[in-house]
Amino acid sequence: MSFESGGGQRFPYTYSQVFEGLLRTLPNNGFKIKSHDKDVGRIECSSGMSLLSWGENVAISVEEIDPYSTRVAIGSGLKLQGTRQAIITGEGKNAKNISLIVSALSAYLKTQKKPEKAIPPAQPSTPTPPPRPMKPVSFYVYVSDEVKGPFSATQLDALLKMKSITSTTPCCPEGSNDWRTVTECLG
Repeated sequence: MSFESGGGQRFPYTYSQVFEGLLRTLPNNGFKIKSHDKDVGRIECSSGMSLLSWGENVAISVEEIDPYSTRVAIGSGLKLQGTRQAIITGEGKNAKNISLIVSALSAYLKTQKKPEKAIPPAQPSTPTPPPRPMKPVSFYVYVSDEVKGPFSATQLDALLKMKSITSTTPCCPEGSNDWRTVTECLG
């Protein structure tokens, strides 16, 4: 059993599940419930006498951490020696009762359905904007020791059909220094 720093044990169950679990398990494990208040998260109970003790007064504090988990802190003091605190650290003679309460509550809660964390609703996806229209690519051709153009792809096709250029005529897209063939540029 591990306790959180600062005292208390965290349970991954709702406040109501933990509070009701304590009310069910305490009497079954030899504790008499003196009072309980769900609104403030407090249960007062006592344990009976044993060979080593006149019994204990036990104060249990239940606190909601979030909608899915709850912290329980237990303070215990001997009935005849005033209230000596052993807040859920399991120290001294009080450790047995504190361990008994935490173990019984844990066993009970394992029979309960854990609260499911709500999945936030999916945000409507922003539609992907259509691609920006591409600027028509223009080409330069190298014909008869001269750079001519710029020509659009459509114009290059027309020049090919008229046999003014061939598929192997050097061609360069506008803004580039990479000369290739007309076929490679239109490809």
